Amino acid sequence: MSSQLANLSDEQRDALQELMNVAMGQGADRLARLTETFVTLSVPRIHPVDVADASLLEQLMIAGQPAIITRQSFLGRLRGEVLVCFGENGADQLADLMGYEGEENDGIKDELMLDVTNILTGACINGLAQQVDIKVSYGTPALLARGRTLQDVLASQEFRGHQALVLEIHFEVATHSFYCDLLVCITEDAVVTVVEAIDRLLSDI
Repeated sequence: MSSQLANLSDEQRDALQELMNVAMGQGADRLARLTETFVTLSVPRIHPVDVADASLLEQLMIAGQPAIITRQSFLGRLRGEVLVCFGENGADQLADLMGYEGEENDGIKDELMLDVTNILTGACINGLAQQVDIKVSYGTPALLARGRTLQDVLASQEFRGHQALVLEIHFEVATHSFYCDLLVCITEDAVVTVVEAIDRLLSDI
């Protein structure tokens, strides 16, 4: 784990959380516009630990629940992967939200989840990157697992590069029992960029 992350000051941690609040708020806004519903989101949780570390899996609220999990990479000076964890019935609920009631086509539901993954990843990561003046590009979203727990998936997956920072956020549409959790996993070599950007912002205050 990066010593910089292990030793973040309270001021740096608060600044990072505020950056994520703004970025995730953009993601919630995009999801609300897409589904024409009111979307609530939790306060981002910051986990400066290895993504495969058992202590992280214990901290994550969703680690032990069966889920449909998608992933999308982001590249540049700020790089890593976003995992989106939909509830076990998330595909059906999302299809209902999007006006596909009664559709039994799994292909349509998978496409909807990948679309939402792309929208949330783009909104959240762009929101973060713009605040710290960094350009990013994106890989293609993909379905990672269905009906498995995040704990099982993370334990079995070989992620590209050492993950040093995980940011967790919960999105929910209460009226339709739909929710998803977003994990932003930033690679260790990109952590310096994040910390430098935080320090620049703090110095401008």
